[in-house]
Amino acid sequence: MNGTSTKEQINDFFKKLHSMGCITRVWEKVLETLCLLEKNISFEALAIFCIYFSQLDDGNTCIPLDAKKLTEKWQKKWEGLLLQENRLYQKEADNKYFAAIIEKGLPQITPQILPELIVCDASDKSKPFVIDSGWLFAEKYFKAKINIEEKINEIMKQNPTSLPEDKIAGTRDYFKNLTSSDSSEPMILKDEQILALLRGLDNNLIITGGPGTGKTTVVCYILWELFRTKSMMDYALYLAAPSGKAADRLKESITDSLSKLNTQNFSSHEQEIFDKLNNAQASTIHRLLSFNSQTNGFRYNEKNRFNEKSIFVIDEASMIDITLFSSLLEAIPKGAKVLILGDKDQLPSVQAGAVLGELLAKKTDSVAELKQSIRFNDKSEIGRLKNAMQEDQALDRDLLNLKEWNIWKEKNNFCLPPVKQFPVVSIIPETDNKKRIEQINEITEKWCTTFYSSIVLDVSLLQNNFTLEKLDYIWEKSIMSRILCAERKGPQGVIEINKKICAYIRKNNITNKNLEDDYFPGQLLILTKNQSIFCLYNGDSGIVIERNGLKYFMVKKEADNKGADDNEYGKSGIFHVGNYIFYPLHLLPAESLETAYAITIHKSQGSDYKAILVFLPSQKGHPLLNRQIAYTAITRTKGSTYIFADYESLENARKTIIQRDTLISLN
Repeated sequence: MNGTSTKEQINDFFKKLHSMGCITRVWEKVLETLCLLEKNISFEALAIFCIYFSQLDDGNTCIPLDAKKLTEKWQKKWEGLLLQENRLYQKEADNKYFAAIIEKGLPQITPQILPELIVCDASDKSKPFVIDSGWLFAEKYFKAKINIEEKINEIMKQNPTSLPEDKIAGTRDYFKNLTSSDSSEPMILKDEQILALLRGLDNNLIITGGPGTGKTTVVCYILWELFRTKSMMDYALYLAAPSGKAADRLKESITDSLSKLNTQNFSSHEQEIFDKLNNAQASTIHRLLSFNSQTNGFRYNEKNRFNEKSIFVIDEASMIDITLFSSLLEAIPKGAKVLILGDKDQLPSVQAGAVLGELLAKKTDSVAELKQSIRFNDKSEIGRLKNAMQEDQALDRDLLNLKEWNIWKEKNNFCLPPVKQFPVVSIIPETDNKKRIEQINEITEKWCTTFYSSIVLDVSLLQNNFTLEKLDYIWEKSIMSRILCAERKGPQGVIEINKKICAYIRKNNITNKNLEDDYFPGQLLILTKNQSIFCLYNGDSGIVIERNGLKYFMVKKEADNKGADDNEYGKSGIFHVGNYIFYPLHLLPAESLETAYAITIHKSQGSDYKAILVFLPSQKGHPLLNRQIAYTAITRTKGSTYIFADYESLENARKTIIQRDTLISLN
């Protein structure tokens, strides 16, 4: 290393990036390691690695070694951050500063100058970085890219995209009869669903579609037909998703699809199939692969794969990052059955990669797209807005029902279905910052009064009388509505909105109980870190419930057979009533829980509320104002949708699409 000056320079550079939320602290240690490996590395070369790490935090797996391309990409990101912090006055000076560093540092990113860090030979895994086709990769991401290319091309073969009409008609009639009963209408599968179902019987398949298009229904009936017609009853069935919340939803959706079948006239074989599907459990991908924290690896891997007689259903694939996707594919044997589900228009994974998007774009012969949504009628206002957000033409202003808050609030209240006078309302934000904050506070308080305040009273009225009827009522009320924020910080961010709601509930206490503790009965919470020992996962939501003076975190999950009797939980104090499980709050680390009246749009993926209030950034170029953010938010409900954004903001969101550099290439 070139003396203290280089160290001071890179420390100052890192602080500059970190102060803007541009890079996470974890990379500080990595930089120190690079300096130990490559003693004479320059400040400019280290700065290039900082820029790469920052791009990794954004989900890219590589950066271009072309100065013009990298400068443009970096300056776009930096300008968005300056915009967030109201520091655009720095734009010109910072752009020159970064351009000079990139111009000088990029030519040094070579195996000749940094032999201890970089190789160009893909088979050489001894160095932490690889250069391939003019792009710089961290070795683990390059390995994941190559592995995904090989495994997907092996697993996903070309398959027909059309089938004979008589085969489609016969399948429709079979499931119509299977779901017919005296008490309910039969299920009539759409042509696109039947086509996906039939293609999935003979081929591995990627099934994509928006909310309510029936992806899980199709998969459930593919599994039914595989067991009924393909002699696969002895195959192991694995249901998995990237998060515990998504895994629970997958299981619930399978159970819901099975509930539509008329079991009264089942043959013995059909009953056996029903039981196999009904008893199948869903898990996180980490749990499926059996992650070992001591070895930091998976039990199931390329050297120890699952049995060939296995069927894998992988849901919410858009949320799976590139390294986890690679690990999953490594563990799947060549002859296994694989069905991958996901929504191509939702947000990509939090970690690096955008694998589902790559698969859908480049493995079209293995994709079945479902377009007809049950949740969203294309003629409804929310359905038309959802579709318009995905188009390459300007939004129709009339879709947004643009309203001035002060005028609209005098005439209307926040409403729920079946009241459909205003299924979509865009509240125009004030331009003056002080007035804007007052407006946010007023809207938030109104929302709290309408949807949240009474939950505290309902919980207080339980009086230790935990009947299923009462718990169902409280639970349904708690999941009826949500405030969805693009940002975590700032006046319309999750942290500030939740503080305001908690303060409002405490101030207007209608229970005559002390609500000043960290957690109060009726408070909505969300888990932010996995608590695997309790089968609780990041994204699980629940309510604070008080019983005999103790506070519990109540969640709704399928009751575990091991917990069939309260006494079996022993000294832990965990108990359940039906599918509601109560965890003493003192068992859960405080840093793993957050108030959840407002949640980030990222956290809302897969949820379905009856009413949502969406806060979107207003500044053009804001990194969180994009099409995927807006689409994910507005598709969280089929009911009342309130968007705190003007026309220009939503139009800018529509025009901005998240794109990640991964360079995955598929045949």
